[in-house]
Amino acid sequence: MSAAPYFSVESDTLGTLRVTGAITFANAARALNIDLAALEDADSATLAVLIAWSAQARRRGAALRYQRAPQGLRNLARLCDVDALLGFA
Repeated sequence: MSAAPYFSVESDTLGTLRVTGAITFANAARALNIDLAALEDADSATLAVLIAWSAQARRRGAALRYQRAPQGLRNLARLCDVDALLGFA
């Protein structure tokens, strides 16, 4: 059995996200997981972006899964009562 195709998400100098590689049936579910472990700083703007991403995914019939969110972001989400909405894993 061959490995699933590889893809990555990068940011350009203007802050636009760019996907490289291939997203196919073999790895599409992984594309809906967002690892937040390396997030260096988070505030209410971070929560707003995560909520907007989740809302767009839901409108398209998908659900994002945020993984390994830093504790500070989890605390802020709980304080703002949006932790259940974001579904931190």
